[in-house]
Amino acid sequence: MGDDAMAREQARLLRQAIYRAGIRREQLWLHYFSLGGEAGETEVDAYLHQSFSLPPFQRDLLAHAANELIARIPPQQAPYVSDLVDGDNAEED
Repeated sequence: MGDDAMAREQARLLRQAIYRAGIRREQLWLHYFSLGGEAGETEVDAYLHQSFSLPPFQRDLLAHAANELIARIPPQQAPYVSDLVDGDNAEED
């Protein structure tokens, strides 16, 4: 797979990952920038829509920023009864 095809696939999968995690593009860009990312917000948006190419290191830095943000999201778990009880006065239907 050539670098252009790899960049498009990496962008597509990154866009899917942040969408599924509920991470906004602005959040991703800000975190990426705080890690030393060099691309501007417009370039990152264009990259995510596969209309702009970034060098491999910048693509990996974006992926790293996304993975850090995703890792901060607590995993969804099934509730226990105590999680559903509203204090001492649980409402009954």
